[in-house]
Amino acid sequence: MERQLWPELNLRMRYITLGVLLIPVLLAWRIGIVWKLLSCVMPLMLTGTYRVSRIRGDKFDTQFFLGFVPLARAKCNLPGVVYIHTKYRASQTGWGTFLMFGPIMWVFSWIFDYLIPALGGPYEIWLETAKGREILAWNGYNQQHFESNVELLRNQTGAELRSR
Repeated sequence: MERQLWPELNLRMRYITLGVLLIPVLLAWRIGIVWKLLSCVMPLMLTGTYRVSRIRGDKFDTQFFLGFVPLARAKCNLPGVVYIHTKYRASQTGWGTFLMFGPIMWVFSWIFDYLIPALGGPYEIWLETAKGREILAWNGYNQQHFESNVELLRNQTGAELRSR
């Protein structure tokens, strides 16, 4: 049985969002082909950056995608996991950012953090194996997803839960 950690990936919605974001680039007839290609990079990175973490039987694997390109895959056996480390980093933009860079930069940094949660988020789940390997299993912003993923991993591994 295969189980994906929350939130479940919806590639169809990501492709639709990418298409909608690329419409203004395609309709801009005054810019050259080089600028059109460069203008496609940001929407591609926003929609195509995500992490997929799955449990398949007694095995766990996670893979990070950057612009829909798969990067290195990390795998481990769930019975070999001895600790589940959880981490909460409250590193959100604050008043210092607002006063230093102005309201526009503050708003954009907040939006960017939520557009690509795979690159950050205050919640993190790490798996530590008996061999000492540490694997980032999940990170994001949603506390309910965090709690359900921790519970799922605890049930599958029987590992001790530790906070960092």
